[in-house]
Amino acid sequence: MSRKRKVILPKISIIIPSYNKSKYLTYTLQSIIDQKYPNLEVLIQDGGSTDGSVEIIKKFAKSNRKIIKWVSKKDDGQVKAINQGLRKASGEVVTFINADDVYKQDALLRVGRYFQLNPNQLWLTGYGDIINNSSQQTNFLVTKYKNALIAKNHKLLLYMVNYITQPSTFWRRKVHRKIGYLTGTKNYVMEYDFWLKLWGMQKPAIIKNYLASFRLTSDNISATSFNSLLRLDYQIAEDYTNNPAILFLHRIHNLSRVVLLRLLKND
Repeated sequence: MSRKRKVILPKISIIIPSYNKSKYLTYTLQSIIDQKYPNLEVLIQDGGSTDGSVEIIKKFAKSNRKIIKWVSKKDDGQVKAINQGLRKASGEVVTFINADDVYKQDALLRVGRYFQLNPNQLWLTGYGDIINNSSQQTNFLVTKYKNALIAKNHKLLLYMVNYITQPSTFWRRKVHRKIGYLTGTKNYVMEYDFWLKLWGMQKPAIIKNYLASFRLTSDNISATSFNSLLRLDYQIAEDYTNNPAILFLHRIHNLSRVVLLRLLKND
């Protein structure tokens, strides 16, 4: 009688940059633990929070000693915190999630199984939705539009708009040996640059399931810095293409993001 071969899913390392996110951190951590993924590492890089975040981290770490590792000390910002976590990671597959976003049920199993069955795939992304400060889905048209672009999955589209949802994106740790780590100092700007670098290695695979929710609130958007962030975003696009039509469409998409911000601020 033959025995079935046990499938060993790849180890996934999740980095969480955190600073004064006690309002949402429990939701993020619980969404990870609830995955019940059998081969998991969680690295929390807390920047010295003073709002009770450390107490939350300690609570989860105590009951999940084999999974969660953490540090809390003043750092030089989110990008460096993420890179520190990525350098510590031991998983074959890595990602990061902000301390207010959450994973959907079975997201990690979908990701792990895909990488296990496709050993040559370097990175993948999936659908994501947007939630507000009450964890209710919001901005449905934006979600539908971005997921439609993900389904098309074309580099020219990525030059026009960063349609990739960060917490729904995973990659093999070995890519850092070729393209390095995240660069820049701003949130989605450094993500956008990293996606384009990854695409230079390989087109992302698409999991056509919702993997994560991105939390968008007036608390995590700075109206005063948003325009400067969009300028940096545009400059990154210029680093990868000089097509005037593509760059014009990129400007149009950035304008729509400004409109979205204003609507959110008035919500």
